[in-house]
Amino acid sequence: MGSTTTKDLLSQLLTQDILERSASQPIYLSSVEVNGGETFTTDFFKKLLSPLVEHSDYTLSQLIDTIGVSHDKLLKTNVFKNIDISLHSDYSALLPQNIKNYNKDKPVATKVIFDLLSINLNIGEGFFNVNNEEYLNMKLNYLNNNFNENAELVNIGVDYNPYKPTDHLITNAKLLANLNNPSIKFLVDVFHSQQNNQTWQQCSEGATGGIIGLQYNKGKSLSLLSGLSIARRSIHNIDDAAPDELKFFAGDYLKSSIVNQLAYSKVGYLNHITKNFGVRGFDAAVSNEISSNQEQDNVKNQTVFIKTSVALNYYQSVFNNFFTTHLSGQAGAIYTPTVNAPVHISDRFYLGGVHSFKGFTRNSLNPNGGLQFYNLSATVYSKLPSFIYQPRHANPTLLEDGSSNEANPLRLYSTVAVGNVDNDILGNPNTGATTAGFGLRYFNHWANFDIGYYFASRFGVQSQAGVSDGLQFAVSIGGSNRTI
Repeated sequence: MGSTTTKDLLSQLLTQDILERSASQPIYLSSVEVNGGETFTTDFFKKLLSPLVEHSDYTLSQLIDTIGVSHDKLLKTNVFKNIDISLHSDYSALLPQNIKNYNKDKPVATKVIFDLLSINLNIGEGFFNVNNEEYLNMKLNYLNNNFNENAELVNIGVDYNPYKPTDHLITNAKLLANLNNPSIKFLVDVFHSQQNNQTWQQCSEGATGGIIGLQYNKGKSLSLLSGLSIARRSIHNIDDAAPDELKFFAGDYLKSSIVNQLAYSKVGYLNHITKNFGVRGFDAAVSNEISSNQEQDNVKNQTVFIKTSVALNYYQSVFNNFFTTHLSGQAGAIYTPTVNAPVHISDRFYLGGVHSFKGFTRNSLNPNGGLQFYNLSATVYSKLPSFIYQPRHANPTLLEDGSSNEANPLRLYSTVAVGNVDNDILGNPNTGATTAGFGLRYFNHWANFDIGYYFASRFGVQSQAGVSDGLQFAVSIGGSNRTI
């Protein structure tokens, strides 16, 4: 059970003969019991159940409303898979002499019982990824949903590729701590990275930093983050043939930012448990930062800028999900109050590669980055004919939503995209890049692949630098102690 409505609670009260004479009979709350959740502290539950346990004298409507407040707080912690609430007559309870009477009826002694089932609180997972650009990439992640026994989240991740020329090491650690209102969480997110960018940018980059702020969540659909960020970046091992625009940023720079992020999702999935293939709905995200970037050896070399980006995804299916259309759009811009002020190469926009614009090599649409970008794409997925492939439907007894839809769908697809990265896209509207392709993709969180053939081209310019027509592939295999 995910939620208990006011009508459900009222029905429980009536059927359990708690109200023997009328729905207006007063109630004396004798106790509140919690079954399950033994790994959480007493203070954790006191904070969430405080509106309920602070008083004992209730009318029926007051009790139901107050239980609803505590139930809502328990849901917002995101650590309980199941929350069942029941009310029972407490015949052993002794009513105090000074109890409040709302009418002539004698109050009914009642106890409230919360039966809780926690999610998997400690999760470890690892993935091996292979694609056109990287020989082997390993990702490890550890998630503790009950740090300090207070439903605080700790997430530690490692992204490692030891093979040149794309070797890198990226580590991060995140802490999310609940405040009195579990919808609002205190966030600390730190990272350290070392990346070899010689193949596409003729340099290497190191960065260390983090963000501290507040994160607001409304259910699982709306998320808002606001915080302060600081990062120290170092550009080194610059090739002699690199452009002067890149050499200008050699050395250490310190970036300070005010960061705001807003995300909204209303996506329906083919399978409500695996949630790996959207079939209807949309999601949107907006990111904005006001930043200052300063060279450490020359404090006068400082740039202030505003960076904004948006991303939209729309899904729609027809013929009982036989065909699914995915429309995607991203765009962004960087504004500097000072004309022609140099923006650090790590803050600019990039496009190209298996993760952003297939048919082009990594970040090749503009290896030096740009102050503006857009990327629009349309993809149509189709089931395979039944005489070629007959999917094995999910076992309803294993999936909690009882769905018989495919848990891990296999789909044919065709896709087309257009995009550009430049310092003045509006001033050069007739330039950009296009790519089109078709292929086969398997959606599975633990073992997925995407293999396709792409045709790419630049328009408005004679150069076709970065174009990588032909076969594109990506394979990921992983394991975890997650249930799904």
